[in-house]
Amino acid sequence: MKKRRIIEILATVLIFALLLSACGNGSGKASVSTQTPDSAQSSKSENSEITITDLDGKTYTFDKPLDSVIIQWSCSGGPFMTMSALFGKDVYKHIAAMDDDIQKNRMDMYEQFCKNVPELANVLVAGNMDSDDFNLEAAISSGAEAAIIPIGLKEAVKESVQPKLEAAGIPVIYIDYHAETIENHTKSTQILGALFGKEERAQELIDFYTSHVETVYNKVAEILKTKERPTVYIEGAYKSPEEYGNSYPNDFMWGGMCYNVGAYSIATDVLKESSAGALEAEYVLSSNPDKIIFTGSYWPAAPKSIRMGFQASEEQTRELISAYLDRPGWRELDAVKNGEVYVVHHSIGREMFDCASMEALAKIVFPDEFADLDPTATLREYYNTFLPYDLAGLWYMKY
Repeated sequence: MKKRRIIEILATVLIFALLLSACGNGSGKASVSTQTPDSAQSSKSENSEITITDLDGKTYTFDKPLDSVIIQWSCSGGPFMTMSALFGKDVYKHIAAMDDDIQKNRMDMYEQFCKNVPELANVLVAGNMDSDDFNLEAAISSGAEAAIIPIGLKEAVKESVQPKLEAAGIPVIYIDYHAETIENHTKSTQILGALFGKEERAQELIDFYTSHVETVYNKVAEILKTKERPTVYIEGAYKSPEEYGNSYPNDFMWGGMCYNVGAYSIATDVLKESSAGALEAEYVLSSNPDKIIFTGSYWPAAPKSIRMGFQASEEQTRELISAYLDRPGWRELDAVKNGEVYVVHHSIGREMFDCASMEALAKIVFPDEFADLDPTATLREYYNTFLPYDLAGLWYMKY
């Protein structure tokens, strides 16, 4: 009897162990499929698994929402600002490691954000994946469950950093806010919402964004039935009057945004598709654009760059712009003579709140038709509704 009882107990233990194994390990690790569906999507199965397809066409499945991730391009179309909108003041808890782009190129934003969320200053800075300063060992040791990075980094990391992260069990998930399309903005936000279990909040961001952008696009479509696209020269004023900064063609970043609201970037006929680059002075002068748009920020290493943002003032910014307009031949450009010179903050693109910038650019391109728009008010509403940071400073300005 004792022997049979022992056998029964052992059998029970074995069955219980098999049941536990069948239920899965609950580790939160991802399984990966390289199939490329028609579009990026996110869904949850009956077992509460999270399945997303990123902007590189790869499908990942997680058994629970992610807790912390590695992020890149924190101020240039990466996941940081959308994560801030999803998590509010708890955003720092979900960043295992990040780049130092925001400290280097948006110092005023970083200082303001740290005032509102002091813990951000303690987040591990692992550097930039597309430069020599990226600390791979620190990133792998950070406890991150994934790396979420812009698709624009793919060429730089696909044969270097990415394989090493993946070998360490950290999948690399691509998003894209740079194309400046409603489709990719929406997909990227849906991906982030699904990954972190914040689908409803993500949908609120999407609804806010699309309601503003679609209103502008619909009106622009009507305007273009009777009006031609004005030409525009866009320059990232991150260097100095002596050196031209990047411009953008119709299908990329600021150029794409301007094209979407009815303008035509003169860089389109010079630059490669979907790429930024500086234009020759002679070409800008010979093109004689209808409008000039500078993008400014706070670049501490470039004191002659055009200042915009939390710590900017109109008086200082006007002085900096004036130096750019003193370039040889610029005072003879029609845009300068007609007062068609504008400046917008460089970080107000490549994010869900760039719907405010779509309004600003539409107002620049067709001022009479969009006279009723208040892009600063739209930006303030987004900050007040979704972000844990206080908005102040200068974001859009006419010279």
